[in-house]
Amino acid sequence: MASRQEQITVVLDNLRTDMGADISGVAAVGMDGIVLVSRMAADVNADRVGAVAATMMGVTRRVANELKIGLIEETVLRANGGQFVVLPAGDQHLLAISIRQGANLGMVLLEARRAAQEIGKMI
Repeated sequence: MASRQEQITVVLDNLRTDMGADISGVAAVGMDGIVLVSRMAADVNADRVGAVAATMMGVTRRVANELKIGLIEETVLRANGGQFVVLPAGDQHLLAISIRQGANLGMVLLEARRAAQEIGKMI
């Protein structure tokens, strides 16, 4: 039987394959910022992505709690060169995705939610 890390790798690889060029990188990260599996571009520091993803989710959860708007479904950072999305993947893990400028964000989010649920079930 495949290890948990191998199973997560398959999910991330499938997400990248399904979304083609829309996704430039993806990582499964613990809430502590430690990267479980990364498929980020070679010029991107995966450990920093993990730290940033965990920080973004922590701040977003505090804001949502303060505003009493419910549980976070995703955090989206839009910049002039692309987007960065962080989604919960179970209670203690995250899915972080770097999305290229001009990508179909709706389709990426649809597939990302499915992938995050799969990862959450594995962990």
